[in-house]
This record gives sequence, C-alpha cells and structure tokens, in this order.
Amino acid sequence: MILVIIAIVLNLNTLFHEYVLDDAIVMTENKFVEKGIRGIPEILSNSYFKGYEKLEKVEFSGGRYRPFALVIFAIEHQFWGANQKISHLINILLFALLVALLFKLLKKHIFREQNQNLAFITCLLFAVHPIHTEVIANVKSRDEIITFILLIVSLTTLLKYFEKRAIVYLLTSLFLFFLALLTRETAVTFIATVPLVFYFFFNQSIKKAIGRAIPLFFVFLGYLILRYEIIEFNNNLANDISNSPFLFAAGSQEFATKIFILFKYLQLMIFPHPLSFEYGFSQISYIEIYSIPFLLSIILLICLTGYAIHTFNKKSLTSFCILYFFITISLVANFFVDIGTPLSERFLFQPSLAICIVAATSYIKIKKSFKLLANGVLLMILILFSAKTLQRNRVWKNYETLVLTDVISSPNSVRANQFATNIYLSKANTEKNGEFKKEYLKKAAYHGERMLKICPKAPDLYMELGYTYYYLSDYNKAAELWIKGSKLEPTEIDSKKASDVLSNVFYKQGNGLSEQDKIDDAIICYQKSIELNNKNIEAWYNLGGNYFLINDSINAVRAWEHVKKLNPAHSFKKEEFTPIVKAAMN
Repeated sequence: MILVIIAIVLNLNTLFHEYVLDDAIVMTENKFVEKGIRGIPEILSNSYFKGYEKLEKVEFSGGRYRPFALVIFAIEHQFWGANQKISHLINILLFALLVALLFKLLKKHIFREQNQNLAFITCLLFAVHPIHTEVIANVKSRDEIITFILLIVSLTTLLKYFEKRAIVYLLTSLFLFFLALLTRETAVTFIATVPLVFYFFFNQSIKKAIGRAIPLFFVFLGYLILRYEIIEFNNNLANDISNSPFLFAAGSQEFATKIFILFKYLQLMIFPHPLSFEYGFSQISYIEIYSIPFLLSIILLICLTGYAIHTFNKKSLTSFCILYFFITISLVANFFVDIGTPLSERFLFQPSLAICIVAATSYIKIKKSFKLLANGVLLMILILFSAKTLQRNRVWKNYETLVLTDVISSPNSVRANQFATNIYLSKANTEKNGEFKKEYLKKAAYHGERMLKICPKAPDLYMELGYTYYYLSDYNKAAELWIKGSKLEPTEIDSKKASDVLSNVFYKQGNGLSEQDKIDDAIICYQKSIELNNKNIEAWYNLGGNYFLINDSINAVRAWEHVKKLNPAHSFKKEEFTPIVKAAMN
C-alpha cells in the first residue's frame, strides 16, 4: 500500500494536464479510436499509424503493429470520449498497479531467498525514478505501462505453471505474452529475459532455463505470421531527419553514436538530469570512432559485459542486472531496426529496473556496516528523485510548456526548435498587442535560425522560417529563405504556395517604386518576384517595361519574350512597340 500511495501521489499532478505531442496519434486525431468499439475491427486489421492521417502514408522501418494498445484507447473513447482527466487518471492507476504487481513478483518469486527488504527498496526506487515521467505523463506512452504489466503477470503465471503444473497457468502466460507483443514489439525481449530469470533465481542449468522459454518462442512465431499477413514487413528508412536520425551519418559515425547512446542511457538511469522529450538530430551529435566519448563508452560497455560474463557462473545479482539491461534495451538501440529516434526516456521504462535492483542491493550491503550512511544516502536519493519527478511532471502540463522548457535543455534539436518556432508563430498570430506580437516573432526567428543552422538541408525548415520573416515584414529575408527551400525541393507544394504569395508582394512593391520613378529599385523587386515565381506573367511584363524605360531594349525584349511564352495572347501597350522592339518581338 505504501508503494501504491507513493506511485499515485507523485504523479497526481498530471491529472489536470492536456494531451500533448503523440497523444493525437492514439486519442484526439485517430479516426479508428474515435469510433470507439466500432473501430476495433479496423484497428486489428491495419498498421499502428493507419488511423492517424498525418502519418498514414509514412512507412517506418520494420513497420508498426500495436493493435491492443489502440483497442484500449478505443474502449476508453467509447465511454468517456477524449477526456484528458480520465486518460491521465488511467495512466496513474495503471502505473500504481504495475508497481504493486512488480513488488509481488519480486517479493514472492524472484527475491524469495534474498533480503526481505530487497523487493520493497527496488520497487520504491522504481516508483520515484524521474526517468518514468514521460511514460506516465504522456498518454500515448501508456502502451509501455500495459506491456510491462502483461509481461510481469505472464512471468508470474509461468512460474506458477512450473510450480503446480496446471496447464491453465501456461496458457494464461502465453496469452498474456501474445497481448504484450500486440501492445509493443519490444515485448519480444521477454523470450530472453525468462531464461535469465530461471537461471539466476531458480537454480536451473542454462539448457533447462532456455527450454522454459520455448513455448514463448512459438507464440512469437505465430505473432510474426499474423503481423506479416496484416502489415507485412519493410526495411524502408524515412527520408527526413526527424524520423531517421542517422540519415546524414557515415557508417562509422552511426556505429560510434549508437554506442555512445547506450552509455547515455546508463547515465540517465543513474543521473536523470536534464530530461527532455526530444533527443533527436542533432541534440546528440554524430561522433567518430576515434573520439573520446566513443572510446570511453565502448570501454565502459566492454567492462560491464566482461564483468557480467565473469560473474555469470556465480549467479551474481549484478551480472543479472547488466544482462537484463542489455536485453531489454536491445530492440530500441537502433542496431537491429531503425526506430526513428536516437534516444527516448520512455525506452528506459523496463531497463531501469536493473539500476533499481543494483541500487537496492548496494543499500542493503552498505547498511550492514554503515547503517546511518546507507539510510542517509537512500533518503537523499528518494527526496531528490521525488522532487525531480514532481517538477518534471509539471513540465508535461501542455504542449507549449513542454516544448518551451525542453528547447532549453535540448538547444541543438531540430525538432525542439521547430516546435518552438511554430509555437511563437501561433502566439504572434493571435496576439493583438503589436509589441508582444513582434517579440513572439523575434523568438520564432531565433529558434528558426537555430534549426536551420543545425540542419541546412531540410526544405520545410526554410519555409517555416520564411513565414516568420514574412510576418516581420522582412520580405527580402523571407524571399531568400523560400528560394533556397524551393531549390532543395522544387516539388514542395506548400513552399510553392508561399513563394507565389511573396512573389506578388515584390510585384506590388515594384509597381509602387516604378510609379515613383525609382526604376532601378523596381527592377530589383520584379527580379525577386520572378525568382520566387517564374510564371508570374505580370512581373515579367513590368520588368520588360522598366528595362525599356531606361533604354535597355535587349533585356526588355528578353522579359517580354517570356511573357509571350507563358501567354501568347497577352496584350502589349502600343507605346512599348518601338520599331526595334517590334522587330525583335516578331
């Protein structure tokens, strides 16, 4: 009850939060989920993103098939609709349930021969760990909680089967494992975790321990067949940096960076600060295989692996924790499949149990000789972790708070800066006070410039920043950005529309300057108008007229030739047809 109360109280401040980020995928903008129970057949027969229009046609490497998670959301939507309080309350209660089930599993089965306080201290640390805030505060990440619950109960019933040999326990365990696979693909690592548990805690030989997992393997094969029949498999890599973080990395850089990210995961489990929703390109920069970060990371990982192997036969608890961490993090480490992000805190939800066990074990050992010191250190960790959890939960209040907070801790993330740019643009568009509006636009420009500095190869970023300068009435800067963006991606529809709008702005400016007899300045405006939209007939037409006014017949004729190519029926004023021009046009 103490663990459950702590799990609820620490996360109760998320109850009044809004839906943020990926919550739209599973709740507010998923056309299958919005149908409630009626949408379940479509959920079961389609890929994970099929019901979300913005990602409906995006093919992620390996595909995504997670129908059980969406079924849970559809049932929730059936009874309460898109109710933010209900969604967050369910997440809180599920996390509390998870902590209780985990405690029961560890106390009764895994640590039955260990110190009686080991299970409690482990679960206490797990309940307060700040790394879990994303999973609890982000409604979409409920699938992580559900998956872990299903696996815990699956393991519990599997242990009961081998204890009582009642087939109902085995069938229940296999069914729950199948549901876990239908919730998140990462559940497959359970097949390797089960032999680990039997070997370390139930005095089984390696061969016999592996045999315990054979039924799970056949369930996984059945899952693969079902998955293939519904969504097939693909090895497509997204061609945008937001969903393919190693897109611009050389092979050696990609390997070195992935190794460093494993080290980063270890660091976040031990010292969870600063935390962020976004670690994408290029918050974690590409590193070389000869760089210090890579060398330190690979040495540490080799040492941990070596220690786990060295103490394997002794069935060391630390060896179990090291192997458990590597197994549970393996599928999201980007080595086997590109998951679309280099690092995410939610991926540590299961692996973080390893560090909690190590910390709890260390506490119990130190307490034997230094009781006051051990209790003092544990109390300090619990206070700091609890404070960090409460603080971090507040950051997840809404989209704006989350982005504008985390863009500070992730200043080199393209995505974080892009989101911040859009937020300030949106605030500027609704702000009536001129001074505040200008300040918002300046902040949008600041983050826009940062995202372009980080990733100068993305045409959509040029378009977004161009809008910022357009609203600041810096048309020259907007034109420069949109022209660069259109050169990178000539077929980009939104960029084309924006360029056409600005083309007309420069066309009108040219007209005004021409009426003031500022012909040279007018010509510059018409040229920019044409560069933004090569099919702007009137800009070509007036460009020719202004060249003619300064007696530059050659360029005048060239401009008017474009007019005739674009529209042979376009009429010309009589005074423009001097004998030279008439001859040239004929």
